[in-house]
Amino acid sequence: MILANGDWQLNLGDCIEGLRALDEDSVDVVITDPPYDEHTHNAGRRGATGYDERKRAANPRVSQRAEFNRVRELGFAPISQQQMAEVANQCARVARRWTVIFCTVEMIGDPDGSGWRGHLERAGLQYIRTCVWHKIGATPQFTGDRPAQAVEAIVVAHRPGRKRWNGGGKHGYYAHPIVLNRGGENERLHTTQKPLSLMQELVADFSEPDDLVLDPFAGSGTTGVACRMLGRRFLGFELNAEYHAIATRRLCGDEAKPKTHQPSLFGGTR
Repeated sequence: MILANGDWQLNLGDCIEGLRALDEDSVDVVITDPPYDEHTHNAGRRGATGYDERKRAANPRVSQRAEFNRVRELGFAPISQQQMAEVANQCARVARRWTVIFCTVEMIGDPDGSGWRGHLERAGLQYIRTCVWHKIGATPQFTGDRPAQAVEAIVVAHRPGRKRWNGGGKHGYYAHPIVLNRGGENERLHTTQKPLSLMQELVADFSEPDDLVLDPFAGSGTTGVACRMLGRRFLGFELNAEYHAIATRRLCGDEAKPKTHQPSLFGGTR
């Protein structure tokens, strides 16, 4: 696949339409962080602000206002089951090897098959394992009435057949601090931004140099930056024009330049 900028291309627009336009087997690996589902949006708002689903159901005006606030606070709308199914179908069609998807623990799989595992398996992929990102420094549970989220799930799937990755026998455990708004490399540019060190480790584990890595939900472009730093090609889609501009700036800047003398980043907790 010929990319617009030689080794990367970031498209502004709906990723599902973009995925449908890609040829079969046109990318090597998918690594992506889709929006949360409706349940996670609701739970997050209740935990942070005391939002009450019963009030939403009883008053349409509250319902409309609550929906607006949830989208505004996270910067994106929840993903629907139909969208999850279509993304899974397209990833199975275009990716030759791994499909790696971030989600909450609750979105891995439900008894009714509505989680990412069920969608990926129905699309024809083989579910391999769920890895975890240990979110060092994650937000506590402000309500104090239940445990706070300490990890985020990483659902890993592959086409049936022979598999390979670069992690050897290590565990699927990734411990990295969350992104805090401290400027420089730690500047927070997106509400659910993943740390660059985490994305570097995932890209290094699941892809090879010169592989084409696809991220249908590019956000602020961290996956793309990690790909460029590690000598992978990158194809992304981002629906939000503001985030697309931020990601484009990062991909064009010094941050994303390949590191010829890259130190060992992937040996343990940082």
